[in-house]
Amino acid sequence: MRRMPACNICGGSAFGAGPSGRLAETGLASRCLTCGSLERHRVAREIIDAIRSPAHFAAYRLMRFSPDPIVDESWFASSELSIYGGDNSLDLQAIDRPDFAYDVIICSHVLEHVGDDNRALGELVRILSPQGFLILIVPRVLTGTMTEDWGFPDPAKNFHYRGYGRDFDARLVNTLPNIHIVAAALPDPVTGDIKRIHVLTKSAFWRDRLLANVSAARRIDN
Repeated sequence: MRRMPACNICGGSAFGAGPSGRLAETGLASRCLTCGSLERHRVAREIIDAIRSPAHFAAYRLMRFSPDPIVDESWFASSELSIYGGDNSLDLQAIDRPDFAYDVIICSHVLEHVGDDNRALGELVRILSPQGFLILIVPRVLTGTMTEDWGFPDPAKNFHYRGYGRDFDARLVNTLPNIHIVAAALPDPVTGDIKRIHVLTKSAFWRDRLLANVSAARRIDN
């Protein structure tokens, strides 16, 4: 039996099937049985680990829009979690928080559940501080062709309003013309599956830190 690498988030070595019993594209078990992480979470953590500055993070305010185990809340000065329809539920299309409220925002597999994703992107950028960054993860950006929006939360498709595609980069640039946008496609250190993560920032510091420390990182905003 092939021995799988340890989870880069928690160090766990036991893995099982993901949601609905799915395996990774490489055929390996995708979910860490210790922390619950999936491929996209571990790839995002690879990026975070490559750029993390403990001194900066210790003063930063964190907001997560899903309970994904990507970062350690203890790294930050404060932490908030919003689960739509659950605890501390916030509408992504009209976030009830002031401008520049957070320095690090993580929005993982949430945008596809929102009716007006352009408005949601504007809201996420509004509450992002000038010195911070947003980790944005959506499905299908490597496997879909063009974004298909069916206009309602289809129960047959995990209640998604749309399926994104390889035009997602252009959609981000057109919707957020004044934001630095960096994308990186990296292999999950456990399964080898490639996942594409987007980082949005108003800060040249974080833009340049990403480009210098994440070999696969590329600007898409120019």
